[in-house]
Amino acid sequence: MKQKYTTLVVAAVLAAVGPAVGKVPEIDQGRIDSMVAQVLQQADGMPGTQRPDGAAIRKNVILQLQTAEVLKNEAFTAGLHKDAEVQNQFKNVEAQFYAMQYALYLERNTETSEAELREGYDRQTRVVKLQQVYFATAEEARKAQELLLKGLSFDGLMKRYPNSEQGFSDFIPQQQLAPEMAKLVGGMTRGQVSREPVEMNGKFYLFKLAALERNPEAPPFEQVKPLLAQQVKQQKVQEQIEKILKENGIGG
Repeated sequence: MKQKYTTLVVAAVLAAVGPAVGKVPEIDQGRIDSMVAQVLQQADGMPGTQRPDGAAIRKNVILQLQTAEVLKNEAFTAGLHKDAEVQNQFKNVEAQFYAMQYALYLERNTETSEAELREGYDRQTRVVKLQQVYFATAEEARKAQELLLKGLSFDGLMKRYPNSEQGFSDFIPQQQLAPEMAKLVGGMTRGQVSREPVEMNGKFYLFKLAALERNPEAPPFEQVKPLLAQQVKQQKVQEQIEKILKENGIGG
């Protein structure tokens, strides 16, 4: 951000003092078009704002690129391209730039299926009602599971092991659950009890998925389909990047 601000300041100064004595550098048209497209894309991503004047943007972009080119040449004349610290910083910026470009490349080339979008929609619009009993140890929780296997109902188990948290019985959006709980609930069907005690905050819980419904206030699938596609793509890209990093010895 500081580097961009400095470039804008320098460009403004050059515009104020008028044409330079030397020859103005020529900028490749492709570079100009690319930067103009980026600026317009950023403007389009700001809802409620008027689309900026394309001609004015192009003029400003040319000035910025010319400014950068002049100062780059001066940096080379000063020998900064041979300075070790400058080169280290350049290589760091270059690596980050290509990493970002590769992530964008993966996103452009990642496809989504209707089934994946439906699954994402169901997950985001699902509300659940959970019942629970907790114990001091996992062993006590497993002994309680044996009672369920012998025919005791979960309601009966709750009465046998009451706790203050059992009073909360409202529907909860699955998206608002803690990640480990959302993962657990996502793999359960209505009426199912967690197969293993779930440790949370030093307690060992048994959960029952008492009810599972669609949030009545959820927008229609078709309305949010483009957003869902973007989310699924980003998730796939993240998984692909994590796989690549793991293959290269980074991450667990």
